[in-house]
Amino acid sequence: MRNHTTAPQRFTFLFLAVVRANPQAHPHREQIAAASEREARSLLVGRFVLVFAGRLPALGVTHG
Repeated sequence: MRNHTTAPQRFTFLFLAVVRANPQAHPHREQIAAASEREARSLLVGRFVLVFAGRLPALGVTHG
């Protein structure tokens, strides 16, 4: 019997973002790799107001 240890699956999360310090700034795309949307938001929420735009498999991840 083999023991497999698997790291948590990571995704690239996409957000529409506006700089929190400048609400007049134009929205732009921010992307970040994280295991969950909650983790991704926690890394960006201090600097940006965020709107979820998508979740993609992280590059370099193989399935199968």
